[in-house]
Amino acid sequence: MLIVLITFLIGTGVQKAMASAPQDKSHGIGPVKKVDLGPLNKKWIDEGKGIYNMTCVACHDIDQKKLGPALKNVTKTRTPEFIMNLLLNTTQMQKDDPTIKALLKEYNNLPMPDPGLNQAKARSVLEYLRSLVK
Repeated sequence: MLIVLITFLIGTGVQKAMASAPQDKSHGIGPVKKVDLGPLNKKWIDEGKGIYNMTCVACHDIDQKKLGPALKNVTKTRTPEFIMNLLLNTTQMQKDDPTIKALLKEYNNLPMPDPGLNQAKARSVLEYLRSLVK
């Protein structure tokens, strides 16, 4: 009985981890090879929200499509590395990454402008996007 319970608990944990892991494992194209995620960082969330409101909100809504896709669940479907590389290497990813090229077609080939972020600011935007997932 104990073995069945342990197997169930381990299996449930694995299923939850798999459900919360991004579906697309691509890291995109750019300088970011690994992002270490820990608990949410309030300072980074606040900074990322400010950047989002100044730079992204014109084209991206949280809950619904706008000129670009809704961003609420982007951290469920894309890896942290992919998100940061898109923010840091926007032009090349739009030209060479198959996922982004498909999104461009879906959104009338309207390119995303380069937000001009450094790695620390891109990490803050990622943290804000992580905070949106409940």
